[in-house]
Amino acid sequence: MTVSVDIDQFTLVLQSTVNVTVEDWFDTAVEISREFLKKSHLDFFYPIINFTKDGLPAGYTHGFIVENVPFYLSVAFHEYYKNMGVIVKFSAFSWSDYRKCYEEQFNEPIQLNTFLNMIISTKYHARLSRVDLCCDFINEGISIPKLKRSIEQGRTEIRYGKRITRKSY
Repeated sequence: MTVSVDIDQFTLVLQSTVNVTVEDWFDTAVEISREFLKKSHLDFFYPIINFTKDGLPAGYTHGFIVENVPFYLSVAFHEYYKNMGVIVKFSAFSWSDYRKCYEEQFNEPIQLNTFLNMIISTKYHARLSRVDLCCDFINEGISIPKLKRSIEQGRTEIRYGKRITRKSY
């Protein structure tokens, strides 16, 4: 059996390394966002990144969205709530495309740990707030429509969490 395990999508939070007043937070958040866009090479790989108030993650008021691409990738912040930091959301497709662009440009693959080391800055601390993993079974002859019907009809059971041990009496 061939199994491929990888990072599907992830979210980062960037927090300022200096104590910032609420009045200065907007400018600091824009500066942090631009620093991240530069260090990650996003501004190079995706030349159309617009500053916007629309299409951002829930609870965030301003940010940058990569435009004219078939995926979601944003760098956003709330103008008054500095404790929320700057959030960076990579969808599964955007992370995959980013990795492809990186490999084409630098002739080497990139993984999440390399990416995190690459974006280190004196302007912010970065932490992962969400990482979704994917596990793909490759060439196993699984029919997704058949599997779906089997689950719906109760012939196949999906379990998550603790394993249940059944006792015989």
